[in-house]
Order: sequence, then C-alpha cells, then structure tokens
Amino acid sequence: MSLGSVVTRALLGLALAALAGCAGMPGHSACGFFPGDDACSRLPVSADSSGAEIARAHYFASDRDSAYDRQFQALLAQSRLDALDRANGTGRFGRDWRDVQNSGFHATYQALQRLGKPLDDNEPAPTRDKPGEGHFTRRWRMSRQTLYLDAAARPTAPKTFSFSGLQARSVEIVLRQAGQQPVDVSGTCDGPLAIRVSGRSTTVARASPFHLSLPVAETSVSLFPGQALSRCDLRVASTLAPAGAPLTLLREETADPRIAALDSRYDRCPVPDPAGLEELDRVFYAGRWLSQTCALPLASPILLRKSRDGFNAKVEALLGRALPDSAFDKADPGLPLDFSNAPKLRLIYLSSLEFKADFSGRVMERLIRHHAAQGTKVRILVTDVLERDKDDAMLHRLASEFPNVELQEYRWQADHGAPFDEQISQLHKTHHIKMLATLAQEPGRSRVIIGGRNIHDGFLFHKPVDLTRYPELEQYGKTDGFSLNYYSNWSDFDIEIADRATVETLAAHLSTIWLRDADTNLSRPFSIPARSGGRPPQGVARHFISVPYEDGHALEAYFVELIDTAEHRIQIVNPYLNLTPDIARAFDRALARGVKIDVVGRIDLKGDIGGRFLTALNKLFVEKYGDRIDIREFKAPDVVLHSKIMMIDERLVAISSVNLNNRSFFHDSENGMVVLDPAFYRRMKPVYDDYLAHSRPVATNVTIGWAYRLLFSDTWVREAF
Repeated sequence: MSLGSVVTRALLGLALAALAGCAGMPGHSACGFFPGDDACSRLPVSADSSGAEIARAHYFASDRDSAYDRQFQALLAQSRLDALDRANGTGRFGRDWRDVQNSGFHATYQALQRLGKPLDDNEPAPTRDKPGEGHFTRRWRMSRQTLYLDAAARPTAPKTFSFSGLQARSVEIVLRQAGQQPVDVSGTCDGPLAIRVSGRSTTVARASPFHLSLPVAETSVSLFPGQALSRCDLRVASTLAPAGAPLTLLREETADPRIAALDSRYDRCPVPDPAGLEELDRVFYAGRWLSQTCALPLASPILLRKSRDGFNAKVEALLGRALPDSAFDKADPGLPLDFSNAPKLRLIYLSSLEFKADFSGRVMERLIRHHAAQGTKVRILVTDVLERDKDDAMLHRLASEFPNVELQEYRWQADHGAPFDEQISQLHKTHHIKMLATLAQEPGRSRVIIGGRNIHDGFLFHKPVDLTRYPELEQYGKTDGFSLNYYSNWSDFDIEIADRATVETLAAHLSTIWLRDADTNLSRPFSIPARSGGRPPQGVARHFISVPYEDGHALEAYFVELIDTAEHRIQIVNPYLNLTPDIARAFDRALARGVKIDVVGRIDLKGDIGGRFLTALNKLFVEKYGDRIDIREFKAPDVVLHSKIMMIDERLVAISSVNLNNRSFFHDSENGMVVLDPAFYRRMKPVYDDYLAHSRPVATNVTIGWAYRLLFSDTWVREAF
C-alpha cells in the first residue's frame, strides 16, 4: 500500500482504510506517515484475489449517504487523527502537525480534520430523516473471532461455529488450542480461504481440501474467509477421536438474518424542541457523541437490591425458576437444576468484568451449557487480564464443547508509538459493561439485567464458599493489595426489565460492542438525533455504552452536563470517589449555586484490588469536599459498597457500572440506564434510604501519607485508578 493511495482515499472521504491499522494485526499504526514506519506493508491476509473490493468497501461517505453515515465517519476520522498524533508525537502528544516534514502527512491530516469537523459541536445536529430504525451494513471494521478446540471436549454430534463478516472489510478466525491433545482440522469451503500458521500464509481455492494441525503448545493459526465464502465443512480429529467429529463454519449474516438485523441496527431518535424543555429534560433527550439508545418506555423494571435477588434474576432468566434459599445455604455448585420450565432462547448475551470459576460462575456456566446444547447462540464478553487459569479453563471448555458459545476475552492494545502511559494502560484497561440479555422464542420470557454485579461469589456470599470438593474451581480468598485472588462481599444493585422491545434494543446496542473493530476496539454509534414535534413522553429511560478512549470521553461530558443541570439536590451511591478534573469542576459549580450533594460511599476499600491506593484516593475526596458535601460511609458488617447510583432533583436516576473515578471516564468501557421519571425516583428513594441506614457520617480530619500525595500528583497515575 503506497502513501499516495492512502492520501487519495482520505481526500475522497474514505472511511479510513487504516482504521484498525493497515496490518490487520493486534495494535494499529500511522501506516507509513512518519519516517521508518513500514506498518502498511503488513497487509491483512485475504483470500480475495484482488484488493479492489476491499478498497471500495472503505468508501461510505458521499452526498447521498445518510446522516448516520456522516456521523460515524466523523468518529472514524477522529480515531485516525488520534492514531496519527500518537505515532508522530503531534497534537496533544507534543508538536504541531505542521512541523512534520511530509506533504502526504499534511494532506491526510487536513482531510481527516475536515471529515471529523462535526465533532467540534458538543451535540450532533439532528437529521431531517424520520425517527425510526435503520440498518448499517457498510464495511469498515476488522472482524476477529476465536474458535476454541479441545480434543477431549469434542462431542460426536455435529456442531456449528458462526463467523461474522457483517460490516467487515476483513475476517479472521483464530484457532485456539483449549486442551492437552494435538488437534487435526481438515475440510473444504465453498469459497476461497487464506490460512496463516506461525506467520506463513497459504491460500486454498474454493472446494479444495486442506489440512492443518494444532499442537498442544501455543501456536498462531488463523483462517481468513474470502468475501465469497459462506460455509466450510470441517472434521476435527485427534488421537482420542481419530474418526473425528464434524464442525461447520457458517457466515452468520447469511445463515441467520434475524441476528444480522439485530447486529446491524441503529436508531434515529426523536428529539423534542429544546426551547420547550427544562434543562434536565433537554440534556436527557439531546443527541450526543456518547452511544445511546433512544428514549424507551420504562415498563416497570424490577429493583434488585438484595444479593440473592440479583443472582436469582439471572438464574430465572435462564432456568425459568429461582433457586431456593437452601441452595445458597448449602452453596453446592453441583446442585440439581430443574430445566423443565426453562425458556427457549434464540440469543444469550452475557457481558461482565469477570466470570469466575466459583459457585456463581459454575452455576451460570451450567445454565448456559443447557441452552448451548439446545442450539442457542451465546455471546460472552469478559476481561482477559482479570481471569485466572481455572476461570479461563471453565470458559474455554464450554466454548470448545459448544462452538455456538462464542467467547470474547477483552484485552486492549496500544498503538505503535503510543506514549508510556498508554503502553502501561494495556495492563489495566478493562471491559466493564455489565449486562445479561436473553431473547426468548416465547412471548413474555425475554429479560435484560444491568447494574454493577459481576459473576463472582463476592456478590453473593459474605465469606468464600468452600470449594475443595471441586478442584476444577478456584478457591478465592480474602486478600489485600494487588492480587487476582481477592475476595470481598460486595453490596450492589441491578435492575431487570422484561419488556421484549426494550430487551431487543439493549441487545442490539450491545452488538455494537460485540462487532467492534478488533484492532482498535472502536464501536459504531447506536443512534443519531432526529428532530420531532410534540411533547416528549413521560417515564422514559435511555441506555448508554461508553468506550472513553475511542469516543472522546463522551461519558464524562454527559455526566458534567447532568450535574450542571441540577437545581436542588444530587444524591449519589458510589464507592470510588476519584473525580476527573471536569467532573470535580461540575461539583464545584453545583455547590456554588446552592445544590445540596449527598454521597454514600465506602472510604475504606480494603479487600478490593489495590485497596490501600483506592482508600487514599477516597480520602483525598473527603479532604476536598468533607466540609461542603454530606459524605457518609457505608458500614454494613463485612460488606463493601459496589453500587453506582446517581439521582438528580428527584426526577432523574442513573443506574450503571460507572464508578466516580478516573478509570471509568478514561480507561474502562461502561454502560447504564438513565431514567427520567419522578415516579421511578420515588421507587428508588427507599433503596437510597436503605443505604443511608447502613452508613455513618465520615470524619473529615483524614490522614493521607505523603507518599500517596506524591504518587497521585502525577496525572497518568491518578487516571489509572
């Protein structure tokens, strides 16, 4: 790929061919825009005979394109500008871009600035298109999925693995060994297939047989289906099963149009005339660069305050019945499960920071296993860096036995040439979106649960469960400091919604994360604003998803706007109180205009990962605001607060995964529901009062060691917590 061709595409309004890095490999780069960079020579492996179709796929900006296309293009352009700035030390990373002695770089940089110009406005302009549902299918992303193979886990019954080429300019299927026996894979495909083994690539023509081996040792093996490939018929064999078992690879968007419709959906949201709205309503309904759904009817969500209720809501969504108290009292992960009333499900989404191999995780794994055996499509998202060996083994075994269970283990990778703080953040950026969504075939049985809880016994039991009878499970224990064996009993809060339309909308919203660009983690926006007349509906909610390092910290801007609208009172439940500078200034403005702010937190976070550091940060918050804010410490015996609730002027309630720390607004993906409804606030008020009843005033004369003060005076360190 020449520099001139890249420049030409940018100038023509190209949707950024190098969005995920020209290499199509982990990490992305400036693609040759600075001396010595040869990243663009590492083109993605493709089974297509010509690159022309791939190049054409990047064009989706023209006068005829929709407002959604133009908004998405602006986000893509900004993503490329950020990558160029990192790689060349320009923009916020140092020198002026004009100082780079490269005319091609100048042309590209200016072209991207023009494409990204809509981002200069805090709110995207409403489209004149009618409100409603749309579908986006243009090719822009790198698709990468993992197929787990284990010789010991292979069932004899035929299985199917679906790969998604939806919106993809290139598709990679990574074959990963999950067992302890070598695996042989052979078969044919109905289209061209490229195979890369340990860096060496070959191309297999349509209908030509191929064979490859996957040893026990870690080996890089990837399949790259061509655009014309829809199906591969494979046989997976080993010394344990020399006859092999059939495995079919299917292009998902062709084989399952209903899932493709869900995955490609976007919404045009009716935005009432802001001139007739109060400021809080205006901020709620406004279009923004943060990915949000349109306003949804609230549909009487169930409030899940108690830990057993929170876990049982997930169980009931999958099993059709709750577990009795005796099941929790015995805490046997092998307890009998009655599936006679289990719903028939089309899709299960489970997104969590963690999915632990403990009682909670084992029960959830068994419930998912049942539906996987019935052919349900299952999508699981977790954070790779927080999973221990037994956690991984449990999930990999599930995915290898049932290829219709697809597992994404999130790990962020910095750009080539990224500064030191971004290189370090590879170790601690996490996937923090919490959602269980089940789409049922039968009416009335779909569910979505969101909030703050993870799949971890600490959200269910006061003390670690004795799992010595189950050596394949992890015995998590009480620790302090930086240990992945940490255990605390967490007090948290979730909500459950059973309205089918809302469940499908939130599942479609999560699909934008599932189908993100594999190299940059950039996801497409879910909605655009559309002007509408009439009065706005009452009792509505909007779901948001934040990927702060790719959406320009849009969630931080949203929270600042919400705080700035407060006229009387802000009530907060949150354990982490390390405010970003912009949110701290919003707090200061609210206090200056007489808004009363009440915070129920947990200053002492012993038991959390890095609890001593987090405690010091919370004390800095107390030191700054203790004489102006009513700060109370949640003090239920042996329980650490984990809920994230914010309520404004007794009209708006936010229930989310969002901590009031730098991490949530700079590093971690997040999600939540923002509800505009005084009646819902009245339902939430007893929940807030219960937190108050289990808290006590915080002493403002805190002691903070000089070492902590020095440590947290460094911006990038503070942003890491």
